[in-house]
Amino acid sequence: MWRIVHASATGTSHIATNLPCQDVYCVETIQSKDSQDYLVCLVSDGAGSAKFGGEGAQLTCSVALSSIKRTLSETRLDSLIEVERWVKEIQHVIRETADTNGLGMREYACTFLGAIIGYDDSLFFQIGDGAIVASSGYVQGLVFCPDTGMYANMTYFITEEDALSHLQVTGTHAKIDEIALFSDGIQNLALSLEQYTPHIPFFEPMLHKIRMSSTEDCLMFNQLLEQFLNSASVNERTNDDKTLILASRRFYDSIG
Repeated sequence: MWRIVHASATGTSHIATNLPCQDVYCVETIQSKDSQDYLVCLVSDGAGSAKFGGEGAQLTCSVALSSIKRTLSETRLDSLIEVERWVKEIQHVIRETADTNGLGMREYACTFLGAIIGYDDSLFFQIGDGAIVASSGYVQGLVFCPDTGMYANMTYFITEEDALSHLQVTGTHAKIDEIALFSDGIQNLALSLEQYTPHIPFFEPMLHKIRMSSTEDCLMFNQLLEQFLNSASVNERTNDDKTLILASRRFYDSIG
């Protein structure tokens, strides 16, 4: 059983211009055809330069979740080399929405990253920046380097024609027992950017608390995480929207 904490917070730059948070995420446990449980975590960050980036992020997560559910109802994760199909389905829905509103897909631009984790098999995928950090046993690492493009403040979006060429996908048969997904709003806090490795002092206090807590406690921690993401110490280092999902199935008791 996973213990999960998650939250988003609106960036100060969006608050100053009276814009909503354009980060969207979802976390759900889905059962496959052969009754295996998979934890599905998705994060999408609407581009600040896109008028409807938040709507694009919402469509991306909702269509992806539906596609993943359908795929898992038909097969196990072993045959889930279908991420490209999910991306095409997301693009199709965004294109239809854009056409209906007389807009280009660029107005719905957003990044996309996700993790699907079973008992001892997992699938990870990403387009754009933000990152996924995974732990197996006591080995923790960054799954993909954030794809920030050739220039500063640049990334890639699922709405681009060549999005599939920027899609990163990997799978593993190792047992993943802790996972973190986050948008680029906290990238500079969560990663040591010189080596692109997880910044342990950022993650460890929160994960340690989750390991010692009940599922019910973790529900209360969602609000505390949101407060942390809204705190002055975080906002001093980033003015962007911020999303963080943390999940652990490595449990300690309060004196362990």
